[in-house]
Formats: sequence, structure tokens, C-alpha cells
Amino acid sequence: MASAEVPAPEGGQRNVLALDGGGVRGVVTLQMLASLEEHLKRPACEFFDMFAGTSTGAVIAALLAFERLTASEVLEVYRRLIPRVFRGGWRKLVKVLVPRLYSTGFALERLEEFFGDRTLSDLASLRSENPQAILLTTHDLVRDEELFLSNYSFRTGRINYGPTWKVRDAVAASAFSAPWYFGPYQGRFVDGGVSIFNTPARQAAIEALDYCAAPEFASGRTVVWSFGSGTFASGFQKWAADDWFPFQWAGRLYSDIQSDAEADQIFGAMRMEREKEIAFRRYQVTIAPETIARLRVPVVTPDLPIELDRVDALEFLDDLGRRFAATIDWDEPGGHLLRPARPDPLRDPDLWRSSAPPPAESPSPPTARLS
Repeated sequence: MASAEVPAPEGGQRNVLALDGGGVRGVVTLQMLASLEEHLKRPACEFFDMFAGTSTGAVIAALLAFERLTASEVLEVYRRLIPRVFRGGWRKLVKVLVPRLYSTGFALERLEEFFGDRTLSDLASLRSENPQAILLTTHDLVRDEELFLSNYSFRTGRINYGPTWKVRDAVAASAFSAPWYFGPYQGRFVDGGVSIFNTPARQAAIEALDYCAAPEFASGRTVVWSFGSGTFASGFQKWAADDWFPFQWAGRLYSDIQSDAEADQIFGAMRMEREKEIAFRRYQVTIAPETIARLRVPVVTPDLPIELDRVDALEFLDDLGRRFAATIDWDEPGGHLLRPARPDPLRDPDLWRSSAPPPAESPSPPTARLS
């Protein structure tokens, strides 16, 4: 892709790319990024000054930053390798009886092919005159905390161990370590998305403004571009959980935690925008019958929700991502969300506990500008 200069406001503007986790749904993210590259007429690896990612977002971030691939090229990598990474077998037939579903052997071999022995610190040499930053998340079971693996010196003066990590280890610790799917990496690191950092938007902004010494990100001149990988409506019906077993509750509660975590990160970033620390753009699609119909996706819809290992949903996700990306106005400053219409909570008799009638109209939600 040909490179072109994008005018920056007076004083210079820095752009941060924040990529959600989501396994195979990363193809939705990549379709959006490919559309953005067409709009910019330059590759994402040259436009962004920081690459932040969790899980599948970490894979994409590393391939953009270190391999200098375009989003379309990464998409081809995904189409080719995902069926091998999530290759089914006897484990899937007895999945409730095994500690992990997939071997990491194939994925780790591919990471070694891509990144060799390069460390996170090596990113600085790829664009030495205007260095770039990278931030990958993983959760450390030993320390019981989220780790933010980065390549930059800290403004605080504290020592950062992140630059010493090999790229392949950082990606594996973030992406090929999901509990039950792959198991802990090196016995202690699990997918960064198990906590509130599956959507790393706010954390990327904090790292850029408060910690990253070079490149320098200035308050008021930093734009955070946050890309989702598709989310899902609840689909829950009243009384449905009365007879649920523990494993059903585990799946539902994990889903709710992920949804709440995304909201926490997004509203945190929006607050930083209101304080004029950053400009914030969020791109996400809710994968539901209503939005699928609006996008006129011709591919047969798989069962929803789509778990991170659903290889059978690749064609559907690919087409949905491309169609959603085509609806984005990249000049719109707030980003773009596509989601089903939400019922007014004041019209729900189960929520209204007062004898007084509800008001005639509920005020618009604070995120209306993103709808």
C-alpha cells in the first residue's frame, strides 16, 4: 500500500491503536483496519505511534508493528492459520473432561517463524527517527496481577522489564494462553482478556500519557482508536436461569464480566476525552439478528454467540466485518457503533418499582453520539 502523509494539527498529533481480544473474531477487527488503511492511503503500521492489544488483538498488533504487514495481509494470515490453530480432535468430543482443548505447538512454531528472537525493544530500530510503542497485556497467576508488556522507558524513572521480553513470548502470553482453550503459558501467564483488559482502550491511553517516555504523547494531542471484534446481545429470557448448573453459570458470568469490562474501559476513555486528555474513537458491532439483517449478510448465520475458537464461523465473520467496515465514516470523530435498538428501561415494568407513572420520555444515554 502506498504511503501518504496525513496532516497533523499544530503541535503534532499522536495516534494510539487499541485492539480488543476475541479469537477468530479478530477478522472483524482486521476488516475495519483494512478499510481504515484504504481511507488513509497508508498502512496502519506507519500511521499509528502505539500498538496496544489483548489476545487476538496482541497478535494483530505485533504483526503490524514488527512485520510491517498491512491489515489485508494479516487477514490472509488469519484465514490461513486459524483452522490449524483451532484444529478439532478428540478433546472437543470430551471437552468437559479435559483441562485444555488445543495444543499450542503449531501456534508457537508460527510465532517463532514470524518474530524469531527479536525482543520488544527491537521495535525502536524499525522506525528510529520517529519511534513507535507497543503494549501487550497478559495476566500473571503467580503475582495475581495484569502485566503490561511494553517496549519503552518509563517517564517515572522506574525500570521497565517489558523490553527484555521476546516478541513471540509476549504474544503467546497474551493470546495463546486462554484458560481451558490453551492453558497457562510457561505455567503462569494467561490471556490478558480474563480481566478487565480485553478491551485495552483506557489502559493504552494511560500508558501513553503517564508512562511512555518515547515517543512522547501529549495531553490534548493524542487520539485513541479503539477497535472491537464484535460483541453479542444477551438473548436471556426471564426465568431461564432457574435450573442452571454451575457450568452454565460460569459461562454466563464470564460473558457478563467481559461485557462490563468493555463498558468500564470505554467509559473510562470517554471520561478522559471529556477532560480533553485524548480524542477517542470506538468502533464496534453487536452481532445480533437485527444488525445482521441491516448489514444484509448473505452468509448463513452461525449459532450465536460465536466463541473464540469457532472456525466454522470464519466466512460469516469475514463478510460481516467487511460490510460493517463499509458503513464507517472515518471522518466522524466519535467512532461508530452498530447495535440493536435498546428498550427504554423506564418502559420495563419489572424495573419500575414506584406507584407513580414513569416519565413520558427517558433522556438520551451519554453514548448516543456513538450509535
